[in-house]
Amino acid sequence: MASRVFLRRVIGAGLLAAALAGCMLASYFTQDLIAEAAILAVFALSLDFLATCGLVSFGHAGLLGVGAYAFGGLTVLAGYSPGTALAAAVLGGLIVAMAAGVFAVRTTGAFFIMVTLAMAEMFFSWVFRDRTFKGADGMGGVPRLDLSAIGVDLNDASTFAIFVVLLCAAIWLALEFLIVSPFGRTLDAIRQNAGRVSALGGSVFAYRLAAFTISGGIAAFAGAFKVQHTNFLSPDLAGWLASGDVLIAVVIGGIGTLVGGILGAAILVFLKDFLSSHFGHWYLFLGAIFMMVAIGLPRGIVGWVLELRGKRP
Repeated sequence: MASRVFLRRVIGAGLLAAALAGCMLASYFTQDLIAEAAILAVFALSLDFLATCGLVSFGHAGLLGVGAYAFGGLTVLAGYSPGTALAAAVLGGLIVAMAAGVFAVRTTGAFFIMVTLAMAEMFFSWVFRDRTFKGADGMGGVPRLDLSAIGVDLNDASTFAIFVVLLCAAIWLALEFLIVSPFGRTLDAIRQNAGRVSALGGSVFAYRLAAFTISGGIAAFAGAFKVQHTNFLSPDLAGWLASGDVLIAVVIGGIGTLVGGILGAAILVFLKDFLSSHFGHWYLFLGAIFMMVAIGLPRGIVGWVLELRGKRP
């Protein structure tokens, strides 16, 4: 177990070093892609952490949207500072996730997937039609955090990319230590055999609700930075395609490994950019690649690497 954890963290450290090098040495366009990948990685971490207790959501974009719309609404419409709006966005994600989780985590498997998808689509339908946020047209002018007091200009592409990469690394490390804590080990035990945990006196519902709530807060955090990256608020952030993208990223990287979500996010962002630049119906090629990875590497890339390490004498 220790060697697998160590290897997982080595992979994460390698990805962090590569991302920081890219932020400092690459072109403006590549820096923008790195920032996009880092934000998607934070979103993927939220979904992969939830998988620790055996739950896979197909409506996680709804929680991403909560963070995005809370941040955008409070800054653009209400005039609050980005710092206050960020805190409110994360708090909003925690509250919404807890409220939705009271109903959602009572189910598992396909039922949980459909419940979370339905909840996300309800949120998408509301923001798609709500004129306060300009409905389907979206809303521009979303500002970024103002860190000029400490000499940091997040309007600079390289600086913003480095900042979100470091945030992603901090969240990853926090979750790494959380999953090896007694709380995280209980979540893993629930994933393996929820009935046994319940028989031993553990509250499966409470642990799953806590995991879903934490996951929702992280997803909302990613949503707040997603709109800062694009400076634009759109209903597509809460759509099922966004949920599909993050699920693809986690599956490609390796579900249940945490760092796999980060790797999968980076691969997905750069692969989408490459395919869309060279092919017309590029989603067809993306789907084919995803199917090949799912069939050939059912545990994902990181899962496959860890499996190889476990087979070595």
